Amino acid sequence: MLRFLPRFLPRRALRVALLGMLLGVLAALGYVTPAAAHGADAPAAVDYVVRVDSVSVPGVAVRAVEGGARLELRSTTDRTVVVLGLQGEPFLRIGPDGVAGNHRSPTWAASRSVTGRADRTAGQAGEPDWRRMSTQRTVRWHDERARELPARAWSVPLEMDGTTPGIIRGTVRRADPPQTGWWWSGALLAAVAIGALALASPVPSRSPCRSPGPGPGRDVGRWALAAIAVVAGGVTVAWIVAGADLATSPAESLATQLLARLWPLLTGVGVLAAAVLQVLRRPVADIVTAIAGACLAVMTGFADAAVFSNGSLAGPGWSRWAVATALAGGLGLLAAGGIRWYRAAPTTAPTTAPADAVDHTLAQDK
Repeated sequence: MLRFLPRFLPRRALRVALLGMLLGVLAALGYVTPAAAHGADAPAAVDYVVRVDSVSVPGVAVRAVEGGARLELRSTTDRTVVVLGLQGEPFLRIGPDGVAGNHRSPTWAASRSVTGRADRTAGQAGEPDWRRMSTQRTVRWHDERARELPARAWSVPLEMDGTTPGIIRGTVRRADPPQTGWWWSGALLAAVAIGALALASPVPSRSPCRSPGPGPGRDVGRWALAAIAVVAGGVTVAWIVAGADLATSPAESLATQLLARLWPLLTGVGVLAAAVLQVLRRPVADIVTAIAGACLAVMTGFADAAVFSNGSLAGPGWSRWAVATALAGGLGLLAAGGIRWYRAAPTTAPTTAPADAVDHTLAQDK
């Protein structure tokens, strides 16, 4: 249907339809918060760094992961290690048979989310309710004692075999911010350069009132858009998969982490699909490219723009390059695809008087 729709619309209606469609997509996606858009629990970047300075128990290693969003404890000892909660209650148990969580611990519910807060006045109701989380001896959890500013020292108590105390000690400090202005400027300038391709390259016209334009082999703009879509979509998909892989744990598989990032992942795949449509020269390729670019810019570019201003990354070290590529590529594809679709839209051919009517008029003049 889309390939025939422009034939029945005047130029002004085409302009309004294109603008309304793109603004509608941006407005709808604008309601998506960064956390919801990103899908994963940890934000793309934060302004603090969590460090683990010491662990008093031999055979137990602890580190901060996902930009300080969670702590990871790995046990190589045959002893049973219990992580104590905010009220000193048993919270997590790591032993030879794997990891179990105490669902009656007030700390348990808070540890399920990066924004969780436990009720420090509520005690544990009854005996611990241990439930198996994993058969391995590694566990990750959110701990409000070891995240967010202000800068401070923190500690998490441990218990060995129910008798011997232990402790994890660390610090939280402010992260050094990146060159925010340079990242934003570079991404926006790249978007302008991509959008200029649509103005610099001739577009094949489907209008009976215009020249047919360049042939299939000379439509450089189409191939340029396809290449840009492959780069932007491919980098986005690779970044999401790499971030999901870093967030996996024995209790959370790669598939679980990818499902949490489903929408931005589908957006990257959609941009790759737009590249295929450009290569195949489908009539809807340009408008699909514009819409896919808008989604990419919002769902990955603006949603994860915290990487430009915060110094601690939750994902791989090249996250800023990935988000900048998504933002520049998305905005550029939005502009270039929309302009190309508008310029190639057919217009109604001017009507001419029939030949017999012209002859009759000339006869009357004589």
